[in-house]
Amino acid sequence: MKAYIYQAPQNIQIVDQEKPVPEPGQLLIKVKDIGICGSDISLFKGTYSGPHKYPLLFGHEWSGIVEGVGSNVTGFKIGDKVTGDCSKYCGQCEYCKSDKNLCEHIEKYGITIDGASAEYIARDAKYVYKAPDDLDLDLICLTEPVSVAAHMIKKITHIAGDISNKKILIMGGGPIGIASLMLLKKFYNCRDVSLYDIVKSRTELAASLGAAIPLEEIFSASIDDSSYEAMYSNTNYDMVIETTGNEKAFANTISITKPLGIIGCVGMMPKASIIQKLIVLKSLTIIGSIGGTGEFEEVLNFMKQNPEYVHCLISHKFPISDYEKAFDACKNVSTAMKVLLYF
Repeated sequence: MKAYIYQAPQNIQIVDQEKPVPEPGQLLIKVKDIGICGSDISLFKGTYSGPHKYPLLFGHEWSGIVEGVGSNVTGFKIGDKVTGDCSKYCGQCEYCKSDKNLCEHIEKYGITIDGASAEYIARDAKYVYKAPDDLDLDLICLTEPVSVAAHMIKKITHIAGDISNKKILIMGGGPIGIASLMLLKKFYNCRDVSLYDIVKSRTELAASLGAAIPLEEIFSASIDDSSYEAMYSNTNYDMVIETTGNEKAFANTISITKPLGIIGCVGMMPKASIIQKLIVLKSLTIIGSIGGTGEFEEVLNFMKQNPEYVHCLISHKFPISDYEKAFDACKNVSTAMKVLLYF
C-alpha cells in the first residue's frame, strides 16, 4: 500500500508499506479522505511549536470504511463508514474523568503518533466512531474540526445555560470559526450571531450562512478604562468566541465583551498584552478549550441533519498524490477553507 510520510519539514516521501493487520481490539480501515488542518501545515513548514515528531503519517481529520474487524471488537462491521479521534487518551487519569482532550498521557494522531495518510490504517476501535450510512465521506472527514468548535461551545453553555438569546461574536472566519457559526445557528438556534474577519470572502461566506458582519469601528473604539461610562458604552457582546490566535484580536475581545460576559478561546498565541483590569471590572469569564473528543457522535448527527449547510466548509479536494498543490492552496486564505485530500 502507499503511505505518505512526513520525513522532515518540507519533505513528504511516498513509500510502499505492508497493509496492516488489525490486532485484537482494532479495526482495519481503508482511508478515503484526509482534511488538512493548520497543524498539518505547520508540521509541513517546520513551524509547529507543540509536541510533535518526525517521521510519521500525517492527518488527524479523516474518513474511511471498515475493511477488517479484530477480535474483541463490537459495534462495527465491514463496510461501516467511520472517522476517529485526534486524541489518544488513557481514559483513567484524573483529567480524563473531566475532559479526555486533557489526558496527562495524551498522544495526538498525525502529530506525535502516526495519523491517516496511508491507504489503510489499523486503529484501536475505542478511538473510532461509526458514521451514519447515508452521510457523505467528505462530510465525515469534517467531524474532528467541527467537534473542536462543538467542544468549545458546550463549555460555554455549562456556564451560560441557554444561549439562544445571547448576542454572540465569532472572531475569525476560518474552518473553526465557520463551524462555530453553523452550530450556533442550526444546533443552538442562536438568533444574533456575528462573525468578524479581515478576509472579505470569509465574511461573505459567513453572511450567506446567517451571520451579521460587524463594522470595523467597534474594534477601534478607544477604551477609557478609568471611566465606567466608557467601559459600558463600548461593549457589545454577551459572548465572544476567539478562533484567530491573534494577540490584537484577543485583546479586543476583552474590550467589547459586556459585563458578566464569556470569552471562549480556541485560537492559541504565545502571549498577549491586555487590559487585565477589564476582566475584573466586568467580571468576565474566560474559557480555554482544546480538542473535540466527546462531541463526535453529536456532530455526526448534526451533519446528517444539515449536509448541504456543512458542506460549505469544503473549498478544495485533491488526490493525495497532489499534496503539494493542496498545501499551496491552503496558503490563499481568500479562497481556502477546508482543503481535503483523497485516495
